[in-house]
Amino acid sequence: MFALAGCRAEESAAQGGNAEYSSNLSAEDCYLCGDGIENLNLSCWGQKNVAFVSLNTFEVIPIEINRYDEIDGHLIEEYSDAASFEGKSNPDGGFSVKLLMDFNHGLGIGEIELHNDETLDVGKASSFLCVDCINKIAGSELGPSFGVAAIDLETKKIFLFYKNISGFPVGDFYIYSGAKSRKDDNSLSVGTLVFYCPSRFEAPLEQNEQEEKLTSNSVC
Repeated sequence: MFALAGCRAEESAAQGGNAEYSSNLSAEDCYLCGDGIENLNLSCWGQKNVAFVSLNTFEVIPIEINRYDEIDGHLIEEYSDAASFEGKSNPDGGFSVKLLMDFNHGLGIGEIELHNDETLDVGKASSFLCVDCINKIAGSELGPSFGVAAIDLETKKIFLFYKNISGFPVGDFYIYSGAKSRKDDNSLSVGTLVFYCPSRFEAPLEQNEQEEKLTSNSVC
């Protein structure tokens, strides 16, 4: 969607037999640790919501847990007796999201079908990610990552989906990725819950810093 010309990734053998990757994209233009994400012209930036994004194409699917007025953009803070089903997919065989939204309880429940975004495609991702971020994702101690991540739309911070981790915080949200199964087309489906659960109490600054180091699965 926002391919950057002249970017490519190469794989080389690192000491100890692990693969290392290279990318021609600078850290300044990286979509994870640099300013590249500003190329995503999303009207929902700044909202207290999350989105799912392909790390291979940076196609984005926003999830509206908190409702916003379509005209003036203000947060709607009132009771709603309606539930909403959101079914959205990315072009070119990318991931799709199917969630039943309960606005009053701040909850979305459903599944993500990964399709071509089941794994990180380094060749495609190098158009958006610098060499440090590619190697952090590919060689993480947390294990392999899916090719889909979550974005905190309020802060623009990106959090990875690791195959071996069942849940993680994303700003004021918590995302649980549960049962995994194969569809008839062999696409991997991941049962997904999205909760809006802002912290009830403010922790001391030093506690926040410690928890950030221990629990954050963001790349940068």
